Parts: sequence; structure tokens; C-alpha cells
Amino acid sequence: MLPKSTAFFPPIASLPHPLTAPTQLFLAKDGGGFQGFNVQNSGEGDGNGDDWTPREGEGPNWLEKSSPTGIGGSIRGGESDQASEGKGGIDDYSLGISGVSFDTGPLSRRMFDALTSVAAKRFPAGAEMPTELIDIYRTYSMDLTAKEATKAALKQNGLEMVEDVSETGDSVPSDLSAWGEVEAIQLVDRVTGEDIEGELFESFDETVRVGDWTPGQPFNFVVRNVPAGLRKMELSEMLKQLDPTGELRAEAKAQGNSMPDEEISSLNALAEDGKRRAEVSPREAESEESVFTGGPSKGYSVMDRSDMLLANKNPDGTEARATLMHLMDAMVNHGCIIVDLTDGGTNYKDAITISDMWTANRNFFDAINSDAESEKSLPAMAVAEGAGSTNAKVGFGSLDEGRMQFLETRIRREDGAILPSEIGNIIGDSGHKAMKNAFEAIASAGKDALRITVAAVSDDYDCFKIASPEPDMPSISGLTFEDAEIAGVSGGDATDLDPAVKASEAAGLLAEDLLDDGKPTVSIDDAGVSMSPHRLCRYLDANRNTKASGQSEIFGAHTDTSFITAAPAAAVSGLEVYDEDAECWFRPELLARKHWENEMEDKGEDPSGSSETISTESGENIVIPWHSRYVVLMPGELMQLVTRNEVPASVHRVVAVTNGKPRLSCPVLLRARAGIKMDVEKYLGSADVASDLLEECNGMSMQEIHDRLQPGYEQ
Repeated sequence: MLPKSTAFFPPIASLPHPLTAPTQLFLAKDGGGFQGFNVQNSGEGDGNGDDWTPREGEGPNWLEKSSPTGIGGSIRGGESDQASEGKGGIDDYSLGISGVSFDTGPLSRRMFDALTSVAAKRFPAGAEMPTELIDIYRTYSMDLTAKEATKAALKQNGLEMVEDVSETGDSVPSDLSAWGEVEAIQLVDRVTGEDIEGELFESFDETVRVGDWTPGQPFNFVVRNVPAGLRKMELSEMLKQLDPTGELRAEAKAQGNSMPDEEISSLNALAEDGKRRAEVSPREAESEESVFTGGPSKGYSVMDRSDMLLANKNPDGTEARATLMHLMDAMVNHGCIIVDLTDGGTNYKDAITISDMWTANRNFFDAINSDAESEKSLPAMAVAEGAGSTNAKVGFGSLDEGRMQFLETRIRREDGAILPSEIGNIIGDSGHKAMKNAFEAIASAGKDALRITVAAVSDDYDCFKIASPEPDMPSISGLTFEDAEIAGVSGGDATDLDPAVKASEAAGLLAEDLLDDGKPTVSIDDAGVSMSPHRLCRYLDANRNTKASGQSEIFGAHTDTSFITAAPAAAVSGLEVYDEDAECWFRPELLARKHWENEMEDKGEDPSGSSETISTESGENIVIPWHSRYVVLMPGELMQLVTRNEVPASVHRVVAVTNGKPRLSCPVLLRARAGIKMDVEKYLGSADVASDLLEECNGMSMQEIHDRLQPGYEQ
């Protein structure tokens, strides 16, 4: 076993890597990408570093200050640790890291894939990369993995790595292994997760050459002389400590004020907010038996699809309050809402459509995984022909040696065809029709959810409250001509004066104009291809043994640049949404399953089955999977924008069961039409109550707004 210290900290389970790499393709943002680690401030003391005490516990992970004798020497210009200790609040630390606790296996696999994918482009097509070069990348991927795992361990103990420091304490560029001195590397069995007893390697190079380590295999290690200082507590963490129950925050909001960490005043700040919330979300994955599946709040209740229809608004034109409150509770507090497309088993039209979509999905992946030629026939990710936007990409991708496969499809407006066209050769005409019909049904549900949510927030902010007109000014039903033009009112009755009615009408206009449902429009000059992709995904487990739960995070925590991300419930659960209210990961697909089982019991039918048989109007009996009835709607960054940050973009991820069944998924990301411009007064009411964020976006094209929310955007 690894050399131990008397100071310990408990293991951190299931940590993803934060590498941003070209292999992410479109997944870098909306697909989740590879985010940071869970950060928990656990350091003690008065902040000067002298009385810092490491967290104590038991296990293979440990941390202590490096010995004053300077084991291996200090990396800071050769001076002794004793002489340099505390310089600028920086000290040297030694750590023991468990490969299973810190996911060094999957992390190293992804690091290696990212490095080699870039290197491969430098060789002619079909040429093999030299073995010597592969070994270099293996060694480098071990180093990068160890560094990120060490950063995570330091962060959990209230510390932050200093990349490298000179004799004067100034930061300087870091090189391979310049962040610490790694020793005592021990390999872990890929299958069992048990430590391989025997030789300990002294370097990553030796581990690769002598130990024949390959990317994906977990490894334990000890690292000495890692420079680190106390991590600064983020504002959001500080406020949470000061206001643990949220009472102060609620009181401030009631008085029209916002807390400092809520002041998202720019698109850059909005993007950073999503990134921050994804990075601090916990990384451990739980089993289906122990994971959170909802509580007694109304927000966890499944909503009938018909409740969101325009036809079910109040007679006076306002949104039905029960629906509005249910939707807001779910979106704001729990990050998603589950919609029953059958209205409790009374209308199966959309459920049959979704069932046909799942058949097309299954046929697609069965074909490409049994026939290599089918996969080769699919184009790689590229901008769709005639798209008019670089964001409208279609094509096939495969990551982690096929553990993650995805096909990005979009609708061509002129004829409703599904792109890339090559998919038609695999799923046939019936599959093509099923995909198109399913997209329409899913987009329709998302559009209604957007309308109701925006209307609720606009009404709450009194965005359409109309002041009494001046006596000498012309008016239409009590509105000035200017007010009437802004609101789109042409005359009429007393309900035109109701701000709630105006908020609902404007929200409906926003959903119709801005959300891209793939349909052509008359008034807007759209790109030829829909901006809202429909993805076919297949996930396998990350080939690791978590021991504790058998679950692992395969698709990292992230937010989407969408109005709504709509995920039809899958047969194999795995979608997890970070529940802001419960402060844990919530598995909505398991709640949907529970809803279905309860209904089956009420009908006196077997709740343990996987499908139900229904009769159509023509008398035909059809068997559909239970999950075809449900779709999970999650708010994205564009929703957060148009709701004045009241509805935060949902942080979500995908987990997989070790050695479990593949998970198929068909999410739709409902984005904005690229060419249309944001008009705050038209869609969101008076400019007098517009935030700095909305003022920045006013008059900006939705394409530009989308681009500014992407990682690495530079003005």
C-alpha cells in the first residue's frame, strides 16, 4: 500500500476532469464538456496559513505539510522548505492520492484521447503514430491527471495549488511535473478496482515503460512539495454561510434588492454563473436505490401536457395560476419538470410518436454497431449545407473508444428533411418520419413551457404595467399609441389593460419568434436549417469499479445554451439534474417511472412491466414502452436570460451503471432562431424594469447572444 501520513482526509468519489480539448466537438458546451471538481471549503484557522489544520479521517488519501528537511528538495529555486515556508501565504504540501477515489482511470483516458486526437492531425490519413510518441503522450496524460487530482484534493481541504513560484514568490509558467514531485506510483486493477500489490514505480515514465500502464487504468500516487495556499472563499459560499436558510435572500428580494452573487449583469457573467454552478456540484454518483427521486413539493409532481396548452389559459387571457405555480416551482427550485404526454393515460397520440422515435434510435445504433460500413457512411460533425450559421452542425461522433456515441440531426426548413441525409439510409422512411414527428411534439411542449415561465416572471416584475395616459394624448382602449404599438394591441376590451394578459401575450410572441422549432416563418429571415438540434446518443459505462455504488459520471455536469433542453425519458435511467432546493442530484426518470407504476396499480395492472398496450381509434392494439409517455424539460441559459435570472439554467449530467445496459437518449435543445434580434420592450415589457443584462442584449441578434455564451468567447 502507499506510504501514509498521520494526517488524513476522506476520499472524494467520482471526479471528472476539467480538460477542454478539441475532441469535445459540440459537447464542449451543450454536451457537458469536462468541468471542474467539487469544492468544499474545509480549511481551519484565521486565514494567515500558520495555524491551518488538515481534515482528519481514515483511508488511502492523506495530506500534510512537507517535511522541513525538504524531502526531494523544494521546487522553488532550490531553497529549503523551512526558509521559504509561508512566503506570500504559500507552503509546500505532500499528498497521497487514491486512483479509485479520484477517478484517475477515466480521467487519464480522456486526457490521452484529447492529446492524441490533436497529434493525429499532423500525420497523413491512415498513417500510424510512432510508438515512441504514443509513450510520450501516455506519460504526459498521467502527469496531467495526477495534477488535476491533486488540485481537487487541495480544494476539498480549503487549499489552492500555486502553479509554480519563483524565489520571489512570483508566478512563472509551469512545465511537466513542475507542480510537485511524484513518487510511489501504484497501479490499480481495471476490473476489480483493487490495488495491484508489488512494485511501486518512481516516475510516470517508468510506470509506462516498465509497468506497461495504459490510459484508462487507475493509479495511486504520492506527491511531495506541492506549493499551495489557502483558497479564497467565493462570494456565493460566504453568503451561504451567512444565510444558510435563505431568509435574508428572500427578504432582500421582497424589498426589490438582490444579493451580490445574484447580480448577473452581462452575458459573460451569465456564462460564468453556469460554469461555476456546474463546477461546484458534487461528483459522486449514487445507485438507483439511493439516489434522490423527488419529494412532497408540488414541483416534483408530473404535469399533464394539456395543462400547458394555450387552450387552457384562463378565459380572461391570463395563464392558469395552478399551472404557472407548478411550473415555476419545478424550474426554479428543482431544475426541471416532468411532463406526461398522455394526460394520465387518456391521450396517447404523442406517446406513440415518441415510441416510434425510440424504435428509430435503437435501430440506428444497432446498425452502426453491427455494421462498420454503416458507421463509415455517416459524415463527421460539420456545418450543415445551407445552414447560414456556423452553429448549425450535423454529423456523427464517437468518444472514449465508443463508450459515447452521438448523432447530431437538424431539420431543413424548406422540406422538413432530417439532416444529415445519410441517416435515412440507416433508419429508412419510417424512422425519418418518426424523428420529424417526435421533434415537433417535443418542441411544442418546450415552447409552451417557455411561454408560461416568461409570462410568470414578466407579470411578477410588473413589466407591462401601464401608467394612466395623459388627458390630451390619443389612446386605444386607454393605452397611448406608443404603448399599444409596443404591446401589439390593436384595440378592444378591458382585458387589454391587464398587465398579466399583456405579459402572457408578449411571452407567447417571444416563444413563437425566438424559439426555433424548425418551422419556416414569414416575418423572419431564417437560416435554412433549424438551430435546435435533435441528438441520438448512446452511453456505456466508463469501465471502472466505483465499489460504493456501481455508478459513474460519464457526461459531466453542465448547463446548455438553450431556452429549453427537452429529454424524453429513457428506458435506462441516467439523466441527473442538480436540485437547488434539495442540494443534491435528482433523477427525474426514476420519478417518472414511479408515476407510471402508481397509475398501473390504480388500474389494477402489473406495475413491474416495461410497457403498456393501448387501443387506437381504428381498433388496433399497440404496445408502447412506459417511458414513451414522459419528457423532462430543463431550462437553459437563454431561459435564464429572458426570465431576468429568476429561472437558473439547469445543471445536469449523465451517469452510467458499471457493466450495465447501454443508455439511449434523444434530447432536443430548443435554441433561438439565429437571425432574429432581441427586442426587450416587444417581448419582455418596459425598458424601465430591464436589467443591465437585458439592456446589453437589446438589439443584438440571437446568434451573437448564443456565441457570447460559449466558452472562450472574446469580444
